[in-house]
Amino acid sequence: MAPLAAVLVLVLVVGVARLAFTGTVRFDPDELAIASIPKTPKAVSAPASKPRGAVLVVDGFGSSCCHSADALRAAEPHLLVRQFSYHGLTSAGQPVPYGRAGNLSLQVLGDRLAAQVEALSRQAGPPVAIVAESEGTLGVYAMLARHPHVPISSVTLLSPIVEPGQFGQAGETVPGAALTTLNNLIGGMSPYGSSGAGALIDSVSEVGASYFAEVSHDHGLPWMAVVPLADAVTLPACPWPKNVIFVDALHGGLLGDGSVQSIVETFLATGAPPDQDLDVLAGGSQRDLRSAARLIAGAGAAWRMPELDSACPA
Repeated sequence: MAPLAAVLVLVLVVGVARLAFTGTVRFDPDELAIASIPKTPKAVSAPASKPRGAVLVVDGFGSSCCHSADALRAAEPHLLVRQFSYHGLTSAGQPVPYGRAGNLSLQVLGDRLAAQVEALSRQAGPPVAIVAESEGTLGVYAMLARHPHVPISSVTLLSPIVEPGQFGQAGETVPGAALTTLNNLIGGMSPYGSSGAGALIDSVSEVGASYFAEVSHDHGLPWMAVVPLADAVTLPACPWPKNVIFVDALHGGLLGDGSVQSIVETFLATGAPPDQDLDVLAGGSQRDLRSAARLIAGAGAAWRMPELDSACPA
């Protein structure tokens, strides 16, 4: 039954991913961001000459630049909100527009992210808050592991990739041909094909696990993770702290969701998830969602790659 369950789950994941990537089911972060802007903007005082803080939005794999931060920018006019560019910055320090995020290794992605954080910090003054989604969270892990003293004030992870690089860890326990097949399958689900995402896939297998292990320890940096219930199948069966919030959603596109944006805004303002009305904002009872996530994570462990390290991330 376990192999049958694994195949069925894999078919479901591959099928949904194919539909999303081919456009049959479309999750356009730019359209979601624009749709989430209130029809009647709330009245705000005249913006100050210097912003009170800065936020760098790091979108996911295959994203475009540079409108994914529009909704958050409209909701937070007192903050300097900018989208991270996978292609770097112009000579004027502005993100380079592109139609689809490039195929970068984690090492390059982490270095490029650190450089743009430094540039934004010099422009805005205060340390920079990071809001990263999906594969963008991998870049945050790489940045923090390679540049531990980068000037950031907090980290918000949306649809985070948890425990990446398990293929690389299993190199001595699973035949190489099987790992290659799995890597090609994952690449084949991406917009780049089985070979077009080679740099990213290879670097995740090589250093993804070590980067994640490095940043999983408590460094005193305020952080929050918003996890779609559908992603619970990828989570380890560990106790989750209160700053891990579950929402009734699929993977990706959370920043375009108005309720998730409200949670992010509260965290950016206070450094903590909202205490009041969280159940309403998250689309359901947190107690029920966490219970469901716990069951899903436990069931998913039966077909996921075996965990070589039983320690739960902090």
